[in-house]
Amino acid sequence: MPAFLSSDAAKVLLLAGAFVAIYRLSRWASDANRTSPGVGLPPQPEAPSSVKAAQPWSNVVTIDRRPEFHSAQPVNEDELLPIHIVQMYFSKFDFDPGPPDPKRFADELFVKLYDENSGNRWTQSYFVATPQGLEEMLERENWDYAYTEQIFFVRRYDAKIVRQAVVEQLISTQEKPSPPREPEDRYV
Repeated sequence: MPAFLSSDAAKVLLLAGAFVAIYRLSRWASDANRTSPGVGLPPQPEAPSSVKAAQPWSNVVTIDRRPEFHSAQPVNEDELLPIHIVQMYFSKFDFDPGPPDPKRFADELFVKLYDENSGNRWTQSYFVATPQGLEEMLERENWDYAYTEQIFFVRRYDAKIVRQAVVEQLISTQEKPSPPREPEDRYV
C-alpha cells in the first residue's frame, strides 16, 4: 500500500474526488444524449392562424386577444341582471354633457355597480378615448406608449355609445350571478 494512503484524510479526499469525477461524467453523458433543447418538454400548442407568431428574436409574447367592435344592435341591459349600474362618471368631466370637444378626449371612466342578490357594491374603471384624444394625451405627457386593462376607443363622445360599450363588456365578462339572499331564520 502506498505511503500517502495510510492516513484517513487522504482516503477521504480520494473518495470525494472519485464521487466528483463520476458526477461530472454522468452530467456530461446526459448532456451529450440531448439532441435539441426542449427534449422532454410537452409540445407547445399551435397559435391560431389569425394570430401572427412573434419573431424568434423578439421578447414580445403573442396573446390571442381579438378586439371587440361595437355591435350595430343595442344591448338589452336586462341581460346584466342581477347587476345594476348605479352611476357612471369621468375623472375630468361629467358623463352628461361630456367632454368640451367630443372628438378629442382621453379620460378614465368610473362605473359604480350593485349586485341585488348579494348586496355587494363595487366600482370598475375603464379608459375611454378618441384616437385624437389619445394622441394628444401621449404628446402632452411626453409618453411613447400607454396601456390599460380596460379600454374603449370611440370616434366621438356619445354617452349612449359609451354606456352600451360598458354594458356589452360587463355582459361578456359576467360570471354566474350570485343566488338571491335567503331570509335569515330569526329565533325568538
